[in-house]
Amino acid sequence: MIKINDVIIDRFEANSTTWEKEFTLDFQDCNDLKIEHYGKNYLLDNNPDKYFELHKIYINDVDLKYHIHKFKQLAYLPPWDTVGPPEHSLYLGHNGVLLLNFNSPIDSWIQDLFNINDTTMDGQQTTKEVLQQIKAYFNV
Repeated sequence: MIKINDVIIDRFEANSTTWEKEFTLDFQDCNDLKIEHYGKNYLLDNNPDKYFELHKIYINDVDLKYHIHKFKQLAYLPPWDTVGPPEHSLYLGHNGVLLLNFNSPIDSWIQDLFNINDTTMDGQQTTKEVLQQIKAYFNV
């Protein structure tokens, strides 16, 4: 199940096939993406094909491959299991959630994530007078 701010976006069955989905969201204050694997019965279900593993994710056509490790895994473990998977593992063979927290607007969050600075550098600021001179020079 895919959730954004705990609103279900899509559901699919984890059956060892590749799942791809493209969707558009109209949320102004998005701040978390959850990929949840649920419904696996630890006592009765020994099917190794019931798992989910995150390989790729794109947000606004930006590949997060170098930041995919920012997903945090929260395992729903049975009471007899005391050791869970590593926190940043992208494999869910058990019931649990992969969680990515982000800020809105998403474009600003992506710029911060990739360390993109779009402010002017010192000395590159301009004035209306300079713009008029440039227009005159290029006959615009």
